[in-house]
Amino acid sequence: MMGQPENATPFDYQKSLKPEKPSNLPRFYHVDRYINRPLAGLVAKAAARTSLTPNHITVAGFFVGAAGSAFYLGGTHRGFIIAGLLIYFSTILDGADGMLARAKDLGTRYGAYLDLYLDRVLDCLVLGAMVTGYYHQSGRLGFYILSLLGLTAYMLMTVVYYIEREWKMMQTGSGAGGQHRGLVYLGILAFSLANRLDILIAILLCVPPLNIVYRFIRFWIVQRPPERLEPRA
Repeated sequence: MMGQPENATPFDYQKSLKPEKPSNLPRFYHVDRYINRPLAGLVAKAAARTSLTPNHITVAGFFVGAAGSAFYLGGTHRGFIIAGLLIYFSTILDGADGMLARAKDLGTRYGAYLDLYLDRVLDCLVLGAMVTGYYHQSGRLGFYILSLLGLTAYMLMTVVYYIEREWKMMQTGSGAGGQHRGLVYLGILAFSLANRLDILIAILLCVPPLNIVYRFIRFWIVQRPPERLEPRA
């Protein structure tokens, strides 16, 4: 059993939070900071009393979310509820790993990329299982095919986002990505409880095309820097 490490320091909640940055996001978008983070802080505080590392929590969160995804595949409302609860708890763990790392100065480059990597894999598992589970419940083949195309568009949106960050040589983000993911996973829980995954899927189908067009316009037109002219010989 993991016990409290020697010379353990008290958990500093304020230190565990990401630095707040100016944002023009709507207030309802900040569910991550006002709902998810306080819950994640309780997990991080408990983990700080043990020898658990942030990477342990990252991996645990992934497996909890993956297990939740499996419950969608049965196509039952009870399964949807269990799936929504487990997936939302995985989001809490996803916030707790970073909070623990910041509070105890345990952040590493590997840990940051492990978190990023597993988050994207889990997103694909959750959304794929969710649309498949709804198909098993409803039998709507056309909607299922459209949902799979939407999932492909979501993955494209993610690739475009990281290509844009690489082009700008950004080392840190604005925090909007975490806010967006926190809002989506809270929505997954709410619509799973309400047994209306069709509404959630329809909403998510609209986001990737609009986001891709927005980023395309911003990349090619709005924020495109002037080309450097090569000096003449």
